[in-house]
Amino acid sequence: MFNNIIYLIIVVVLFQLNYPAEGLFRSPVIPLFMLFLLWLNFTIYCNYRFSRLLGLYKDRPVTVAQGRASLAYQSLVTRLSILSILIFALSVYLLNLKYWLLKIPGFAMFSILPGIAAILIFFAFLATIWYYGYPVYCAFFNCSIKRWTYVGSNIRLNLPILFPWAVLTVCYDLISFLAWPPLKGIFDREIGQFIFLAFFLILLVVFLPPFVKYWWGCSPLPQTEKKENITSFLRKSSFRYRDILRWPILEGRMMTAGIMGLLPRFRYILVTDSLLNYLSEEELKAVMAHEMGHIRYRHIPFYILFLLGYMAISFGLFDVFFYAMAMHPSLFGLLSSQKELQAGIFYWLLSLPIILSIILYFRYVMGFFMRNFERQADLYSAKLIGKPEPTIMSLEKIASFSGQGRHHPSWHHFSIAERVMFLWRSRQDPQLIKRHSRRLALFLIVFLVLITSLGYTLNFGPMKTSLENIFLTHILNRQLTESPENVEIYRGLASIYHGRENLARAQWAYENILKLNPDDGLALNNLAWILATAKDASLLDYPRALALAKRAVGIERSATFLDTLAEAYYVNGFYEQAVQTIKEALENASEENRQYLASQLKRFEERQGLPGR
Repeated sequence: MFNNIIYLIIVVVLFQLNYPAEGLFRSPVIPLFMLFLLWLNFTIYCNYRFSRLLGLYKDRPVTVAQGRASLAYQSLVTRLSILSILIFALSVYLLNLKYWLLKIPGFAMFSILPGIAAILIFFAFLATIWYYGYPVYCAFFNCSIKRWTYVGSNIRLNLPILFPWAVLTVCYDLISFLAWPPLKGIFDREIGQFIFLAFFLILLVVFLPPFVKYWWGCSPLPQTEKKENITSFLRKSSFRYRDILRWPILEGRMMTAGIMGLLPRFRYILVTDSLLNYLSEEELKAVMAHEMGHIRYRHIPFYILFLLGYMAISFGLFDVFFYAMAMHPSLFGLLSSQKELQAGIFYWLLSLPIILSIILYFRYVMGFFMRNFERQADLYSAKLIGKPEPTIMSLEKIASFSGQGRHHPSWHHFSIAERVMFLWRSRQDPQLIKRHSRRLALFLIVFLVLITSLGYTLNFGPMKTSLENIFLTHILNRQLTESPENVEIYRGLASIYHGRENLARAQWAYENILKLNPDDGLALNNLAWILATAKDASLLDYPRALALAKRAVGIERSATFLDTLAEAYYVNGFYEQAVQTIKEALENASEENRQYLASQLKRFEERQGLPGR
């Protein structure tokens, strides 16, 4: 399930970043037929690979099938899942899936509709993997359920991953459809989008569990002696929850447990029938204590934080990747091309570094914390029970009866062998529990500092503004070679150079504006300011600054232009004229500029009595 979270995030990114162009095909018939052929070949390949894998291990001892065979099965499922993502990418970027979906009536108005259709296509490939992997799964993991039950259970298990995305997309669609100005204003800024996403994500985590339990077909655990003992144990531990539920994954044959819910009112403990049947009461209490550990150490809020952390940096990362690619001459040619297909290629290339950032963040950053959260929950279980043996035995039974490889790690869990070894170490060294918690707390603090700093730098810091200016300068200079007498290009360059305090280049841009339009008031004013105030002495020209400032005021007698003229009078030694001009500027100034102009007046008046020119 955790792997599929990353897969589905990648699929959504691939689809959302696609530029919907008509492309090579003028009719949807050929793309649909080619998509069917891709799926058909995929089914043949899946059947071949799973049949071959089953043949390799069917005559080997059971101990081998539970070890290397399970690892080989998981590895094959991963490779086929990645292949399905590549096929999905081909259907989106080569077969123009998004373009043709948007042609369906109503799909262009509500983005949730083409999104759901695309996700269902990807799920068809996942379902194919599950369908042909069924015989191997049953052989390696001692499973005897029906094939379609196995496929359906996997679909039901994984679809809730998309619920937050679906709800948020519907909210976006409603806001766009209703066109409510206050909300649309919020979405125009990154901080507004982030706050909206954070708010809805928290709401979903709080209120989604009741719906998920219904979707998974969970039901209250029957009143048995085991349930009474578990309930008594939870009550003595002062643990608050809503209910203990039967979790019917693969008809309850999967040996696992879980907990969901941020608030006690909507918090559920999930247990499969296999776990109840194979574990003793003491071992079940250890499993319950493990799930309690996730709540005790607030792991669920931290998972929300990890998701928000990626959201915080993803906005800025998109801009960084976009600007970095667009500044490359050949890639900029794709982006600026009038042909939709070439623009689509640019956005396909743009999706690659974004997907890489998703994999690196979730697989290595979030995965590191997830593994250590599981270890922390294991240690809490051993501490609460009073000894690690029940937790150890529960893990060993899960490895033995479920067919999982004891030495098989994953990106989100340590292997069972590693977890057991760490628990034995905690028995020999009781301080290990505290040291692990302190170490994990330190890493969380470092993560928070880094992600906050990176999020601010990428979205609001000077780096983003500088990157935008570099990108715009690059574009404007390219346009300038094609239109050397376009005054608007020089205005754009002048604004960027002046804002970055590259006054030499700003002066060059203003000079070219005045060559093309001698009566441009803003260029006259800004060039006069540079010539009067520049720190670089080679740029100063006081007499010309005064002449330009007078021409600017003759065109527009605004407070800003009068301030420049007053400054020009001042640097040329005409202190009385400087005072008179700045007073006039004060009369015309807005409230936000009055304090600055008042300080200018005070500075000029201090020199008014001294000899001038």
